[in-house]
Amino acid sequence: MVSRLLDAFGKGLGGGYDIGCKFKTTLSRSSLGEPARLLAHTSLVGLFHGHAHGRLCQLDHLATYVEGLGLEDLEGCERAFSKPNALASTVRYSGMFHRRQTIANYFEHNDEYDVYANLCVCTFALRVVLTHLYSHVPP
Repeated sequence: MVSRLLDAFGKGLGGGYDIGCKFKTTLSRSSLGEPARLLAHTSLVGLFHGHAHGRLCQLDHLATYVEGLGLEDLEGCERAFSKPNALASTVRYSGMFHRRQTIANYFEHNDEYDVYANLCVCTFALRVVLTHLYSHVPP
């Protein structure tokens, strides 16, 4: 995915990931390491997860310290996928079909009435796109 995003968006791209600091190391040691360095790819850590990281890691990767990122905390996925935890008690004894049906209905309702109006960012790819866009906004 990173390869395709680098191809599509080019220089100055950043991606938020719970373990962005470790991902940066993995990326640098992969075949994408050199292209990512040349294109100034940045690996970021979301605010919620970042506070569990060491201070030096936070200074390098925490979204708080990225100029131009605004109020984005890179935790949209965490919020989106923690909300359906409330369904657990209602589907605990359901069969697989009804469990999946309930979860699908929940997300359809959430998309239609809760999220669509507020347009939450909840995928890694969209996080990367927003980081890329914010990094090119003039001061």
